Amino acid sequence: MKLLLVDDDDVLVGQLASDLVSQNYVVDIATDGLLGWEYATAASYDLVVLDIDLPGLDGVSLCQRLRQTGYAGPILLLTGRSSSTDKVQGLNAGADDYLVKPYTLVELTARIRALLRRPPAVNDLSLRWGSLQLDPNAGQVTVADRLVVFSPKEYGLLELFLRYPDRIFSNTVLLERLWNADEAPGEETIRTHIKRLRRKLKQAGVDDMVENVYSMGYRLRPLPPEAADALGRANEVTSKAAIAPPTQALTSGVRPNSDALPPLAEATAAGPAAPDRDGPAAREQAAREQAAREQAIAAFERFRPAIDDRLRALHQAAAALNAGYLPEAVQATARAAAHKLTGSLGLFGFMEGSHLARQIEDWLQQPDLAEGSMFAALVDQLGLQLQAGPKLAAPDPAPDAVVRASLFGMAGASSDRYQVLAVDDDPAILAQLQRLLPPWGLDVVPLDDPRQVWDSLATSPPDLVLLDLDMPHLSGLDLCQQLRQGDRWQTLPVLFLTACRDPATIYQLYQTGADDYLPKPILEPELINRLFQRLERGRLLQTLAGTDPLTGLANRQKGTIELDLLLHLAQRYGQPLSLVRVEVDQPAPIAKALMNAVGQALVGRVRSGDAIACWSKSEILVGVLDTDLATAQAQIWSALESALATAIAVQTTGSELYLSGATFPDDGHRLADLYQRACQRRVSLRPAHPRGQPSRS
Repeated sequence: MKLLLVDDDDVLVGQLASDLVSQNYVVDIATDGLLGWEYATAASYDLVVLDIDLPGLDGVSLCQRLRQTGYAGPILLLTGRSSSTDKVQGLNAGADDYLVKPYTLVELTARIRALLRRPPAVNDLSLRWGSLQLDPNAGQVTVADRLVVFSPKEYGLLELFLRYPDRIFSNTVLLERLWNADEAPGEETIRTHIKRLRRKLKQAGVDDMVENVYSMGYRLRPLPPEAADALGRANEVTSKAAIAPPTQALTSGVRPNSDALPPLAEATAAGPAAPDRDGPAAREQAAREQAAREQAIAAFERFRPAIDDRLRALHQAAAALNAGYLPEAVQATARAAAHKLTGSLGLFGFMEGSHLARQIEDWLQQPDLAEGSMFAALVDQLGLQLQAGPKLAAPDPAPDAVVRASLFGMAGASSDRYQVLAVDDDPAILAQLQRLLPPWGLDVVPLDDPRQVWDSLATSPPDLVLLDLDMPHLSGLDLCQQLRQGDRWQTLPVLFLTACRDPATIYQLYQTGADDYLPKPILEPELINRLFQRLERGRLLQTLAGTDPLTGLANRQKGTIELDLLLHLAQRYGQPLSLVRVEVDQPAPIAKALMNAVGQALVGRVRSGDAIACWSKSEILVGVLDTDLATAQAQIWSALESALATAIAVQTTGSELYLSGATFPDDGHRLADLYQRACQRRVSLRPAHPRGQPSRS
């Protein structure tokens, strides 16, 4: 499990970290509050230990900020202040426990273990897979009651797979989860540790426990049905001791409460079973692979002229260097061309070409005229790569609904489609995103001009934004900063696609409000995993904030609380309450634009004491206190006309709205009764009918 220690006492954190590492924990250390915030938002932690007196940002403020942004894991406060007021302040800020200095290291580590055992975090019951049992309390693994010794990293890998049996972990995620920020090993390290883990498991009598998923990573192999049934019966007895133990999730296929899990959305469905190479399924798969290759090659040919132009700019720079002089304009053009090639070539299968373009771009940052021949050799090598054509690996089959549901980590997600706003001045990147993402249920809205973002946000709010870093007119950093300045877009996931790896620039990305970044060249598996990770985390933050991401209104959970409160007031004071229901009846893309327009139009018509909520993807409810139904609907009608005009302006022709309502006490005394009655009174509002005259359908 991964812990974050935030304390400016070097001696304390050094000794504590050493002790925790010896107990198989992965530990990151931050020495001030601001650095702690950066760590906490850049990675997933199972527990955070905070000192109250921190430079930069005090521990109580950091604790509040973590809770406000959706961190659900345990937080332990360390304080030298023993007054009850200080303790209450810390607990009210969201801390789970506190420890007053001075304290012993034994007591501190005991508190940490106790917090990690508490619900709703994964509790301390043993994790099982067949005859293998991992005891997190003792830090021991047994197979058929025989002790098996693993290194700390091997133990960490095994525990991670057992805790999240239906998740696939990429190399990047495993490095993030099991190594601290100072170690930063390469992906070859993961392969080495996986190989050692498999070898020790096999020697202990457990074979094929960890499996590869092509192009994605590693996961726990599902148990055979008969073994899973037997283990399920054994766990049924154990589960009486705790609520929703992880072993139940392990055997039944039921995912533990997502709020209790770290935001690790690098999960996909299990890899397909090996097909009969000569059977119909194999031929169908081969046909799909061939079609995908042809589609990718066609996309490359479409953008070959632009790619050739960029290569030509590099050859011009090489020719200038050969002549002994590199004009500043030629250098700038070549550097921009190399930068774009770095980002786009990987999407077409030119991974080596993308790395060559990066070397060329780096060389052009500070050119050495004496080494012009080296630059020319790099350009020639890149030209040969492009001339040979893309080297495309066999693509994975198009994901079905089950795969998308498991990626997103929730039941019912399989039928949803999500909208990604991609802002990049490179048309090749936008085209490839439009090719790669839709099969996963991610519809792409491409923009090559960042100045058009605000119009796009107004007409069709996205579920996630992808930004390029370097763009004309408005940089990605400035655009991200502007997004975060408005309350409406505080929790909208924002990811950068960038070829830049400079630590100072990456730090700046997070400072402006970015959730994550993907280094170019972009690999499809990593792109899909990261997008779904942020979609899931964004959805959780929206739920915690009580906000619907599409309309910016209260979501159903928060709306139910507000409407029930109004109903309670109406009952107490003997006042009428009108519940007005607005329904959008259009296909999904049009419905999104119209729902957004309706929500924005209604906000200004609702009094401060009334309630408005997005009830579903096609419904908005408005509760109006001390007002009869006819008056309430009349107040809302003119706002709906404005919404219809907006919808027509964005070419949602044939837009259809329905207005209905019910009143307390005439139509019922519960919110559910009023809603059901309102659904029975459907009145169509068409753009063509006279003002103020709804037409019944």
